[in-house]
Amino acid sequence: MPGMRPGLLFLLLAALPAWADPAGAEFFEKRVRPVLATRCFACHGPAVKEPRGGLRLGTKAGLARGGDSGPALVPGDPSASRLIRAIRYGDPRLQMPPKAKLPDAEIAALEEWIALGAPDPREDSQPQHSARGIDWERARRHWAFRPLRPPAGAFETHWLAKLTEKGLSPSAEADRRTLLRRATFALTGLPPTPEEVDAFVGDPAPDAWERVIDRLLASPHYGERWARHWLDLVRFAETDGHEFDVDKPNAWRYRDAVIRAFNRDTPYNRFVRLQLAGDLTPQEPDALILSAFPWLGEVINTPVDSDQALVDRVDNQIDVFGKAVLGLTVACARCHDHKFDPIPASDYYALAGIFRSVRPRQTALNEGVGPILAQIRHLDGGTARPGTPPEGAPGYRSFTSFLNGKEGWKGTGLAFESEPQGGLADSARLSARLQGILISPQFRIRERYIHVRMGGRGGRVRLFADEYTSRGRTLEAPGAMRWMTIDARMGQGNWAYLEISDLNPQGGIAVDQVVFSDRKEPPPWSGPQPEERWRLLSEAGLAQRRALEAQIPAETEFALTTVEDEPRNVPVLIRGNPHNPGAIVPRRFLTVFSGVDQPPPGAGSGRRELLERLFDDAEPLVARVAANRVWHYLFGTGLVASTDNFGVTGDRPSHPELLDLLATRLIANGWSLKALQREILRSRLYRMASTADPRAAETDPRNALLHHFPVRRLEAEALRDNLLAVAGTLDRTQFGPSVPPYVSPFMDSDPRGKPVSGPLDGANRRSIYLQVRRNFLTDMFLTFDYPQPITTIGRRNMSTVSSQALYFMNSGFVRLMASRWASRLTAEPEDRVRQMYEEAFGRPPESDEQREAAAFLGRMHAAGLDDPQAWTEYAHALLNTAEFLYVR
Repeated sequence: MPGMRPGLLFLLLAALPAWADPAGAEFFEKRVRPVLATRCFACHGPAVKEPRGGLRLGTKAGLARGGDSGPALVPGDPSASRLIRAIRYGDPRLQMPPKAKLPDAEIAALEEWIALGAPDPREDSQPQHSARGIDWERARRHWAFRPLRPPAGAFETHWLAKLTEKGLSPSAEADRRTLLRRATFALTGLPPTPEEVDAFVGDPAPDAWERVIDRLLASPHYGERWARHWLDLVRFAETDGHEFDVDKPNAWRYRDAVIRAFNRDTPYNRFVRLQLAGDLTPQEPDALILSAFPWLGEVINTPVDSDQALVDRVDNQIDVFGKAVLGLTVACARCHDHKFDPIPASDYYALAGIFRSVRPRQTALNEGVGPILAQIRHLDGGTARPGTPPEGAPGYRSFTSFLNGKEGWKGTGLAFESEPQGGLADSARLSARLQGILISPQFRIRERYIHVRMGGRGGRVRLFADEYTSRGRTLEAPGAMRWMTIDARMGQGNWAYLEISDLNPQGGIAVDQVVFSDRKEPPPWSGPQPEERWRLLSEAGLAQRRALEAQIPAETEFALTTVEDEPRNVPVLIRGNPHNPGAIVPRRFLTVFSGVDQPPPGAGSGRRELLERLFDDAEPLVARVAANRVWHYLFGTGLVASTDNFGVTGDRPSHPELLDLLATRLIANGWSLKALQREILRSRLYRMASTADPRAAETDPRNALLHHFPVRRLEAEALRDNLLAVAGTLDRTQFGPSVPPYVSPFMDSDPRGKPVSGPLDGANRRSIYLQVRRNFLTDMFLTFDYPQPITTIGRRNMSTVSSQALYFMNSGFVRLMASRWASRLTAEPEDRVRQMYEEAFGRPPESDEQREAAAFLGRMHAAGLDDPQAWTEYAHALLNTAEFLYVR
């Protein structure tokens, strides 16, 4: 709109309904309104009779009008906005707030908000309701909260009926080559092989398509494809991000467990239960590993305000749970009652109490060597000499001496399974091959220093204090018992625990004393030393022991898991401020589903009760959200386009009766996602061609009525896997530790947390096995809209920008794939071109494409390129075509 004044543009934007930009509304509620309320309302709020400078920020109209000095902001242009100039403190005559500059994160939030166009969903005439003021019966009439009402008949009937109403007909059926390429990418994320294409095209059986679907659903690569969708929802990453991008140890096991769960077709309701409470049902396959769901988020390294970091962490957990499972922006109720959905702040903090009642832990998985250890224990004649009680020293407070057993410490793994002897907890008492972790009881940090007396090699002690995690101390060289000191200043006042780990399969560690003190120097205490553990055994006994030890696995597998913590209810935080607590609320599920009189949870965190109410009271919504996600991943757009928001500000379903029918089928088929996918893929709707009828395109240009199949660009991971497959180097090995990302020379700007670079080709592994480092995401992924792992992303952006074409033209990885592809071609030139078209596009070349190939190669030879170079350039040209990047 050239020539339009910024103020008028803003008024036009402000006149849009709140639901015109659900993402912008959520950003305002979570990131902008709390800053305005906390930092600005004292002078410019709605309750101030005469706001300073005439600027009133507490209302939408006041913000649009500006103050005595003119408009406060220019939507879309932060630098031109007076508000931003004031909070940046760049002009000494214009500095707000006047007492102190805002934190950088809050300035960045306001800048980003204005860059987005300054979306403001507030309705000035709308009262801010409280929980008591919500009309629950009316709230439950929202379409997404109603009971499922599936219509009779097949879902295609209702799709065709809507088309017929508009006088439209569906597109013709796609040809078999197109259909197979579409389904193979959709279900496995890989291209079909030429042999698979030929087999399907030449199969005259009436059930040929059904058998193709069954084959793809049974493929081990199905789980890799659909696990990636779930990882988008749970913001999966293998590092913490922030400054140092610290590793999340063993996070890759969660990825592998999700792949296995999808391949097993784990019922969706059971899958969600394992995410939220797998540690409570450890007998389920991968249950412990899947319980890591809450701990996959970003972590601030050594936060300045650990209370703030703690509530931010819980907020992220609630946000991901709400969007991924319920399709609701529950976290918008952190600072106030939700402005649009019936979610009061008290409900938010009721859920926060549940998440505050659990904590993460590294848990050993392979503990099935009990019979071997029993025999070793029988041989052990008792070798540790009795310990001597520590002598008291002023200024030191004893926490643990292990003279009375483990004193509340708990172990995972077998290394610390035996009870301490003589005041010594010894990981190698039964075998130096054993590994394990010893975890202390919780304690409040009162003194600055924690002194731990340890001996051995490779052992590590770390302090975990709410959101603060120390780097810990490690026994670098073997030796006698000595003091390891941790400076706990950053965690003082918080609840904490110690973790002593022996993850070395070649040695052992021992610990005997833990004391607290404000003195940096350790106390002058002494205790037992770990001795030669088998000196009392005969040579025969020693040989027998060594033979038994050889049967113990070389390494113990550990995984990030969840464990129950002290159950706690938490207070409502006024305006989300951790330092301004209000009334404490009991742990419970959302009132709109389970009512106001929910019984309190029994012993434990309350997760069992949460899951019961989730699948009893909110089952229709959970099923709708899950069914819609399946549709979205198959068609590119959900029946509800806002896949993560089924609330008032989200999109309404384009085919509500179809959505209810699919959700009902999902439940009736035991929550089997594969059964739902099978039904959709068999339909006439999925088999449509992607060519739109001109009349249908004019009547329904957005294809909301589904009159043709939408053309879709491959996601970043599928593009990379397609390159590897065509090059013939794709390593289809499944599972295992991730491959470090390739770090180019252009990624040297900040060395903190920089990993050792992996190979350019990612060791030819599928993209899902590349390590997800928050601060060092693979450059190809970033170019092709890979989501930042911060919160739930159920619908990826699909941009078309010049950097994508430039990447395929200039990337060393793409050129490497082109070279490898060309180098394995051995047929005659005409047959080579046919082979390349079949491998890249799933079809033979047209006659004009054969002629163009010959002409292209002729020009390359005329330019002085030898035969391998010419074919490499031709391969590179094919990889740069739209047909390679898109699926019809």
